[in-house]
Amino acid sequence: MTETTPRQRARIETEAQIAAIGNRMIDDDGVDGLSLRAIARELGVVSSAVYRYVKSRDELLTILIRDAFTQIADAVDEALEGERSVKTLALRMLEWSRAYPNRWALIYGTPIADYEAPREQTVVPGTRIMVALAELVATGQNGAEAALESRAESKESAATSKSSSRRRNTEAALQPLREGLVELGLEFDDHVILETVTIWVAVVGLINGLRFGQFGPGFDDVEDDLMSGVVNRLGE
Repeated sequence: MTETTPRQRARIETEAQIAAIGNRMIDDDGVDGLSLRAIARELGVVSSAVYRYVKSRDELLTILIRDAFTQIADAVDEALEGERSVKTLALRMLEWSRAYPNRWALIYGTPIADYEAPREQTVVPGTRIMVALAELVATGQNGAEAALESRAESKESAATSKSSSRRRNTEAALQPLREGLVELGLEFDDHVILETVTIWVAVVGLINGLRFGQFGPGFDDVEDDLMSGVVNRLGE
């Protein structure tokens, strides 16, 4: 294994410092608070020195987005080591969003104007939780195994030409997701993909509603109960 040189170690350390300062700026003031000049001042270097590590604000955003995706996915993975369930996954996502609301907004909120995240840097960290969710659904560990099996059986027994047409439409609609999973080396059947999408939309939608004040005040003490109720309802 090749050892890192002192210069390489210094670069890694500086990049970590830049990410840490950028995260703190996001936590304090959101995306509008990001400033490469302010980062340079905090590091005690001239602005041009920072540009050797981060060439632009967009590159800084990419670093922070990738870091946020990694942080929340690591938190979810840690929680799932204790109990593998959709409820555990959802509650840990909710907990992380409370701790870092501006970082949540960075990765799951309104798209940033004039910025497009590079897929090659953000797809893998950005899909880790959804992949974990799909694996839970595929192995029946979403706390609603019987309900899902019953639902699938009833759909099959009620198959008609009309339902077959709907199924074909669903298969076509899921194709981009299917291709994305294959790109990551994963293959799930359409039932698993559709259930995963349904749960994902519910969980992320609820967290966005809570974090962005869409439901109004009064939810601070009941967020976990509300999330648990939503996840339980998905299995009915």
